[in-house]
Amino acid sequence: MTHHRSRKFSVRLKELLPIFAVVLTVGAIAALTVLAPRLSDSRQASAEASSTPSADPEASPSASASASSEPLPKFKTLDAPPTIDKAPKKPKIDPCAVPRNLTVMTFNIKGGRVSPGELGGIASVIRASGADVVLLQEVDQNRRRSGNVDQPAIIASHLGMQSVFGANAYITDRGGYGTAILSRFPIAESGNTHLPNRDGKEQRGVLRANIMVEGQRLVVFNTHLDHTSDSLRQAQIGAVMAKVNAYDGAKLLGGDLNAGDGSSVLGAALATLSDAGASLGASHDGGGRVDYLLPNSWLSAGDGNVTPTGLSDHHAVSIDFAMRGAADC
Repeated sequence: MTHHRSRKFSVRLKELLPIFAVVLTVGAIAALTVLAPRLSDSRQASAEASSTPSADPEASPSASASASSEPLPKFKTLDAPPTIDKAPKKPKIDPCAVPRNLTVMTFNIKGGRVSPGELGGIASVIRASGADVVLLQEVDQNRRRSGNVDQPAIIASHLGMQSVFGANAYITDRGGYGTAILSRFPIAESGNTHLPNRDGKEQRGVLRANIMVEGQRLVVFNTHLDHTSDSLRQAQIGAVMAKVNAYDGAKLLGGDLNAGDGSSVLGAALATLSDAGASLGASHDGGGRVDYLLPNSWLSAGDGNVTPTGLSDHHAVSIDFAMRGAADC
């Protein structure tokens, strides 16, 4: 009886197995259909979490999405420095507080009748005085009587100075006889003007040099007036002073006027200039004072010297000056 029931149950189980197989297959398919999307979302979320550095675990999904969409911070742009319209001006120097100091000499060198070897002696006299500007009279340039040499150029070369020459008597086409100006400072420009004359008289002139003394112009005039006629000298000093008075600023007239203290010739010059060497005494071997340095008010005179040399019948006259930089100093 028991054996019969067991056999009957076994037959029914075999009949039900195909049905169970179908049910399990359908259930498995349904489960996969529901769980597959959730597994994919989980894996994607895990990958995003691992690729985001230092993610805030308490941040909401909406906050994370908002943060990831913010733009990156920009670097701050620095403003360019202001442009300079003009170069800064150089500081001004008070011309009244900084006078230009210089020594000026006038020296008549004996009619140019000196040998080339004696020119070094004349240069030595100038060097010993410390002169910065030198006015020479009776100077030869390329004349046979003085060795056919350029006297002013040779003297200047001994001293390291510049020189300009004014020929008043042209002896040959190669040179002449006249006056010269030497300067330790740059000579910016120069010119020579012949003075009134009469038949049979030696031609005279006035030589001008614009000298730049530490950046400031000093106009220097060098002349040698006639020695035979007072009336001719008066005409000549009138022409000289017309040239001198045509220039503004610092200026100085020097040279051999062939006129003494109290003369009308000197008086004409002192109408606008001053006598810087009034107390220095005689400037000629024969006595008397004929060699002058006459500045205007822009120059104040200091110490002066009259130096006999044996190289000429005239002495070398030198005076220290302080040149102001403005008329109202």
